Amino acid sequence: MAGNSTRNRLLNLLGQVFFWGVLFVIFCPEPLGLGAFSLTIFGQEETLWFFLYGFGLNLILFYGFVLLGLPRVIQRKWFPWLILMNLGWWTSFVLLESLIDVQYASWALNPTQEGGRSLAEWVSTNLVVSGLILLAANFYGFTSAWFRDRQNQRDLEQEKLRAELTALKHQVNPHFLFNVLNSLYGLAFRNDDEPTAEGIAKLSQLMRYMLYESNDREVALEREIDYLENYISLQKLRLDGNTDLVFEVKGNVAGRSIAPMLLIPFVENAFKYGISTAKSSFVYIFLESGNDFLRFEVKNSVHTVHSPPREEFGGIGLENVQKRLELLYPDQFELLTGPEGNQFRVELTLSR
Repeated sequence: MAGNSTRNRLLNLLGQVFFWGVLFVIFCPEPLGLGAFSLTIFGQEETLWFFLYGFGLNLILFYGFVLLGLPRVIQRKWFPWLILMNLGWWTSFVLLESLIDVQYASWALNPTQEGGRSLAEWVSTNLVVSGLILLAANFYGFTSAWFRDRQNQRDLEQEKLRAELTALKHQVNPHFLFNVLNSLYGLAFRNDDEPTAEGIAKLSQLMRYMLYESNDREVALEREIDYLENYISLQKLRLDGNTDLVFEVKGNVAGRSIAPMLLIPFVENAFKYGISTAKSSFVYIFLESGNDFLRFEVKNSVHTVHSPPREEFGGIGLENVQKRLELLYPDQFELLTGPEGNQFRVELTLSR
């Protein structure tokens, strides 16, 4: 999958280079091109330089709009603003290029020569050229976004298929599993073993979430937090007084959604590598939900014996965690991981 993505990006880049190269050769004045573009008010050399800086300005307009203007509109679906944004870029570049053209013409033409153009005449010409460039930029930007979305959907479907095949290999009949857990819960409850009964109940909730809700594209953030709390409660059963454990949630989580099982790898990693039975340990977990962001931070103590290998991260590869984020939240996340002094820190920020 990574190879296909790299190959597609390379083909896209080569296609763009070929397209602009062909346009350059066709329109560029001699001796660099075929000379389809001409301007009678300038001599051959002045026309060549005029074409070169104009071609460069139009490339800036095209890629500036494609890379800086369109992505946020498409990502956040601000389509009512699309017309205003086009008008803003169009007006700005027409005025900029026309002012440059006026200055260049005053330098290239002898003051006594006739044939110079006024600013209004340059504006009328550049309106057409810049308009065509913006139309091409819109077409290319939306087409590329559509193809990227299709590719992401295919990648997600392949990841889901692989996950389902893996699950089938280890599948236990869920009804049988829950019946056994309910029986154990009832037995522990009848024997007044409240800690065991509580642990079995939380394990049952974990399994139910993993089996039934984690297949959805998104779940309520509150359900993901419940899952983390149940997981942490089960981990507490094996911890002693040498471990300092904090799980804190800030902000309003109601109404927010998140991809299921997205946060648990970071928590698993902290418990797997941050806990020592012989030394004091800590695991600090913070979740903050803002109006337009979600920040999740995990800190854990570092013990040399339990330091994580580079290729592992919470039971799955860090590369897989990164890949899932890129598929689910393209251009909407920032993931920072690494040691900081006597602790290992992970910070994930999701933006809307």
